[in-house]
Amino acid sequence: MDKQLTEIKRGERAAEVLSNELYKESIEKVRDGIIKSMSQSALGDAETHNRLVIALQLLAQIEKQLTDVMTTGKLAAMSTTDKRKLFG
Repeated sequence: MDKQLTEIKRGERAAEVLSNELYKESIEKVRDGIIKSMSQSALGDAETHNRLVIALQLLAQIEKQLTDVMTTGKLAAMSTTDKRKLFG
């Protein structure tokens, strides 16, 4: 399978995940839980606060990775469409 087609298919799957209601609900609940824990942690508890910040950053990185894969797939699809217009 050619690289561009692989990127398109991966982008489509990433878009499906990102638009999935269960995924969205899960991410929102996890994010809300982390933020709630941050607001309830003691002011002097730097270790817990740091761990929660890292958890929040990791959650954001998961979403960013999926968004990046989706965007790459869309760009690959647009490039394929453009090539077909030029040569088709």
